[in-house]
Amino acid sequence: PQEPKVTCRSNTYPKGFYCSWHLTHPTYIPSSFEVDVQHNQHSLYVQKDPVHKNRCHVQFPEVFSSSPYKVNVTAVNALGKASATLSFEESAIVKPDPPERVTASPIRLNPRRLEVSWHSPATWPDIDTFPLKYFLRYRPLIHDKWQHVELLDSTSHTITDAYAGKEYIIQIAAKDTEIGTWSDWSVAVHATPWIEDPLPITTTTEVDFPNGWSSTTYLTTCILLTQEKTSKVFTWIHILTSSIPVFHWKIALFFVAISIKFF
Repeated sequence: PQEPKVTCRSNTYPKGFYCSWHLTHPTYIPSSFEVDVQHNQHSLYVQKDPVHKNRCHVQFPEVFSSSPYKVNVTAVNALGKASATLSFEESAIVKPDPPERVTASPIRLNPRRLEVSWHSPATWPDIDTFPLKYFLRYRPLIHDKWQHVELLDSTSHTITDAYAGKEYIIQIAAKDTEIGTWSDWSVAVHATPWIEDPLPITTTTEVDFPNGWSSTTYLTTCILLTQEKTSKVFTWIHILTSSIPVFHWKIALFFVAISIKFF
């Protein structure tokens, strides 16, 4: 068989790390793998993953060690054996999982702001002793260029320079504050800054009443026509506001009667 390709990573620092491997050119001949992990000339206990057959887990025997780890993976099948060895220092493989439960929401009355919050990855075992820092990136969907903010030991941030009314895409990565590399990006979330609700559009007509009335009111007129020669026009005038005092209602009814007579 060909030499397997081996990678190792610690997403549960300082508990331990895992290694995985695969054949660059898979063979149809059944293969098994032997794994040996050395540190300070001692073999470490290797626990096989119960789900992924090409993965194993190893606990760190000590923390802040400068001595390298050496992982040897041997592929074995009917044609023979092939081995690959990977050496690394503890700090080089520390890479957290992405932040979780990322949310972004508008801030009322602030058309250029978005409030972003998230949680540290659940796989990171001791956030108090080994805090994480975060890298936030965001951009409007209409642009390709990202804006970035690096945050130390914080799980929220207010974006203050968003374009009003534009939908944004937001992602976050995490990293140990001292060692290792950045995580992959979190699942993207979308949000749009606060937009003021438009005022309802209404159409009104002002009518001045005769005989020196100083008040105005809104009228709705419905005219019903029939096709008979002796047809009459009936007009209903609906007083829609209470701006006319009660003692003027008789005058209003008189106006209605005059209107019907003239029609």
